[in-house]
Amino acid sequence: MDHFGIGSGVAGAARVYFHSSCRTGRTTSLVDSLKTDDRVVFLSEREGRRVQALCKERGVSIEVIVSAPQSPDRLFVRGSPTGDARTVFDHGWVEQFYLDAIERARLDIDLMQTNLSGRGATHRETERRAKELAKWRV
Repeated sequence: MDHFGIGSGVAGAARVYFHSSCRTGRTTSLVDSLKTDDRVVFLSEREGRRVQALCKERGVSIEVIVSAPQSPDRLFVRGSPTGDARTVFDHGWVEQFYLDAIERARLDIDLMQTNLSGRGATHRETERRAKELAKWRV
């Protein structure tokens, strides 16, 4: 258990940053930086097609890849692009990747605490919570 709430604080700060970055030109900057044959990884097909259309207006043809940040290993199955083409991640994908990493760290801390604690020590909070919830059950 993250007794101090650091994981929640970091995730909250990240969300505030992500939200405050809206409408700052990140997508425009991405579109302007892309070259023909670049591959861009998105969270959703809809956003990928939108950016692809913006690139097409510039005369640039990109490949859209939709992938969940929870399983980035699947991206390696596609191999590397040819020539000078790059693989670039959309800001939405990067944001979710960071949030997932923070959550994985929180879960790892919980697991370490459970595995490194003596018998019953890690369950005190769970017992307390169960007693509190039992008070509210009818």
